[in-house]
Amino acid sequence: MPNSDGHGTVDSAEEFLTRRRMLAASSAMVAGGLAGCMGGETDDSETNGIASWQPTIPDEINFNSWATGYPWSQSWMLLEPVQRFYADGSMTLEQISDWEYNPNEQAVTVEFEDGWYWWNGDQITAEDKYWYEECARLFQGDGSDIEELILEDEMTLTRVYKEPQNPELVQYQLGGYLGEMQRVHRDKFKPWAEKLQDAADQDERLEIQEEMAEEMPLHISTVMDEGLGNGPFEIVDYDTEGIYCELFEDHPYADQIEIDEFEFVLAQDDALAQRIQGSDVDFGFGLLQQWVGEGTAPDHMDNITVYNDTFMRKLEFFGQGPGAEHLQQLEVRRAITHALNFEHISTNYNTESVPREAQTGLPSAVTENWLDESYVADYINYPAQSDEESANELMEQAGYELQGDEWVDEDGDVVSLQLVIPDFRTNLGRTISDQLINFGFEIDLNVLESATYNDRTSDNVDFDMTIENHGGQIAHPFYYFRHNHSASNELGETVDIEQALDAGETRSPYNGREIVVEVPTEVGQEDLSGSTEEVNLFELDQEWRVVEDEQRSQEIAETFSWYWNFHLPGVNLVEVQTGTFGNTQDFDYNTDTNDWQAYRGAYRGLKRGHISPSGE
Repeated sequence: MPNSDGHGTVDSAEEFLTRRRMLAASSAMVAGGLAGCMGGETDDSETNGIASWQPTIPDEINFNSWATGYPWSQSWMLLEPVQRFYADGSMTLEQISDWEYNPNEQAVTVEFEDGWYWWNGDQITAEDKYWYEECARLFQGDGSDIEELILEDEMTLTRVYKEPQNPELVQYQLGGYLGEMQRVHRDKFKPWAEKLQDAADQDERLEIQEEMAEEMPLHISTVMDEGLGNGPFEIVDYDTEGIYCELFEDHPYADQIEIDEFEFVLAQDDALAQRIQGSDVDFGFGLLQQWVGEGTAPDHMDNITVYNDTFMRKLEFFGQGPGAEHLQQLEVRRAITHALNFEHISTNYNTESVPREAQTGLPSAVTENWLDESYVADYINYPAQSDEESANELMEQAGYELQGDEWVDEDGDVVSLQLVIPDFRTNLGRTISDQLINFGFEIDLNVLESATYNDRTSDNVDFDMTIENHGGQIAHPFYYFRHNHSASNELGETVDIEQALDAGETRSPYNGREIVVEVPTEVGQEDLSGSTEEVNLFELDQEWRVVEDEQRSQEIAETFSWYWNFHLPGVNLVEVQTGTFGNTQDFDYNTDTNDWQAYRGAYRGLKRGHISPSGE
C-alpha cells in the first residue's frame, strides 16, 4: 500500500523482495505445482531490484559526521552531491544554480537549485548547508578559513573568507565543509550551531563538539524514520544482513531510473568475494579483479567501465632519515628513478594499473588538460623501464663507486636507505625494495600496521622513503602540489613551515624536504649550470591559493610541475585503474557518459538512470 505521500513502502525486511528473491520464489511455486492454482488473473507488474554491498553493520551507522560510524562510502549512494568532479578534470554543479566570487569582499555567493528534496518531502535549501557549515566553522575556530557565513535568503548562502581567494580554486569548494555532499537536514544542526554561537570561547565550543557527538547520534533508524536522506533510493528497512531502499519518486532523476529497489548487502573482504561469486551482488565500484580472484567470478559478471583514477602511487623521498646524506643529492634520486622498472612494478602490483610514463607530478589526463603540450615536451625524460647504465652514471657523478654488487660512498660505506610503508602497501614495497637491492643499495624495509604507520608519521618523518597516494578527488594541479597533504607535495603544516623559514631554514622540519629550491629557467635543462631561479615552494603554494589572475595560476601550475620533473621529491610509479563492474546478464549499462568516471561512479551510474533491466 502507498503511504500518505503516495510512495510505496514495506513493513519489514522480510517483505523486501529483491529481484533474485522474487525469481527464487516464483521458481519454488512452479516446482510446487502452485502455478496452476493462481486462478485466471495474473499480475503483470514487475519490481526491478539491484544490489551492491557495504561493509558496516547497519545498526552501527551514524550519519553525524562528527561522531564515529559515519557511512562515508554509502553516503555516495544515499545522499546527493552539491557538485560533482570527474577524472578528466571536469565538474558539474548539481544543487547549485549559480555562484559568484567577489574579490573586493573576499566572498563567494552560492545560489541553490530548486527541485531537490529530502525523503521527508522538505525542499533542500541553503539553510541545510548554512547550519552544518556554521558548526564546522565554529568548531575550527581560528583554523577556519571562513570569517563569516551569511544566509542571504532561503536559497542563497555567502561565505566570507579571511583571505583573498583564487576564483579558479573557489569553484571546487562550492560544496563547503567536507566537500561535495549535501549531508544533513538543517533541523538537526541548527540547535547546535546556535549553541556554538553563544559559546564563550573555543574551549567551550570543543566541549559542545564532544557533547554533540555523544548526544546527537543520527542513527540509521532516525534517517529512515525521519526521511533525512536525499538520494534517489530511500531507506525503507534494514536488518543485520543489509539496507533496503525503494525509488524516491520526488527525486529529480526518478523518471530516468528504471530500477525500483536497491539493496546494500552486508559484506567485505572474503565475504564480499563469496557474495559476488554467489550472484548476491549485481554491481559495484572498482574493477572486478579488485574484489575476486582471477577466473573465480561468474561468467555474467564483468567490468563495465575502466579508466585511470585521479590518484597515482608515488615513491616519496625525504631528507632527514638515516640515509639523508644520500637522498639529499639530486643525482641519487634520479638514479633511483632510472633503476626502477615501472612496468614490472605495475605488473606485480595487486591493483590494476599502468606505468606512469612521464614525471610531471600529475597523471597523464591532468597533464594533458592543464599543461601546455609544448611546455611539457621539453621535460627531462625518465624511463618506464629500468635504465641501469644511466643509473650507474648518475651514481658515479654523485661520487659513489660500485664495489662488487654494492654502491659505496667515499668512506666505503654501503648506501643504506630505510623504506617504511603501511601494511596495505606491502606488495609495492617488496617489489621496489627488491629492485633497489638488485641495483646495489641496502634497503631496510619496515612494514607497519596502518595505525602504527600513522603514529610514525604524525609529528615528523625520520625515515628515507615511503609509498603514498598522489592526487585528490579533484583533478586540478593544485591538489597534487599543495604543501599540507600526504597525497600531494607534502612539506608539513603552515605554522611549522613559517617558523622554519623565519629561522633561516630551507628544509621542512616535518620531513626534511627542500622548501626553497633552485630550478633552471630553461625547461628541460638537466643541471643548474645555466640560468636558474629560486623558488620558495611554500610561498608559491600560498600565492596559488589567492591569485586572481588565471594566467598566473597557470604559470604556478607549470612551475610546480617543472620543479617536480627536475628535482624529483618523489617519483610517480603507476596510474591506478578503476571503474565499475556489474551483472551484464540481467542489466544493461549506458556507458556513453562520463558519469561513471566520478568517485564511486558505480553509484552515480545507477542514480542517473544509466543502469536498466535487460530486455527479455
